[in-house]
Amino acid sequence: MNSQLLNLGLVFGIMQVANKFNLDRPENTTYLRASYLIVQIITAAIALFIQQKIKAKNDTTPLTYSEQKNPFDKENVEQHKTTFRDYDLSKIKEGFTQQAVGVAIIALMHLKWGYTRPLLLQSILGLRTVTQTPLFKIYILGKPASGELARPWTKGGLTGAPAAAPTQKELKAKERKEQKKKISHVE
Repeated sequence: MNSQLLNLGLVFGIMQVANKFNLDRPENTTYLRASYLIVQIITAAIALFIQQKIKAKNDTTPLTYSEQKNPFDKENVEQHKTTFRDYDLSKIKEGFTQQAVGVAIIALMHLKWGYTRPLLLQSILGLRTVTQTPLFKIYILGKPASGELARPWTKGGLTGAPAAAPTQKELKAKERKEQKKKISHVE
């Protein structure tokens, strides 16, 4: 919650600075574009560095978790069996995808409609967002992957609460179902 308040405060603060210094003037557009581009390059470089650290560490500790396919359907839960390495690499891939979508949206807003404020906002908030990710905290800051940094980091529902880890009973029931499916398909 404190992080959300800080982000909100940053947005309002940045908007006040933009108003005070009249950053929407055409002569500032080149600087805003450059700062946005530099932040995107730094973000991609951090992600590539983390990806290299994940591969170098090669942590094959098994990880089993459940994830709701649809936050409104509690019955539609998918079980995942993976390793810490593969899970972390999948989160890096998700990060690249999110970054690409964000760049596309900002580019559309700026190039088609001429908005410059999103360039300014994302030049500052983009770095903050990267430094708040669990991957950054674990692989760059060296924090242990426990407590709030324990895997999985998936969010569930509209509240953003962590997805519930499956119990041993649920895992065994799921395995029995899968075994029955395999046997019925063989016959």
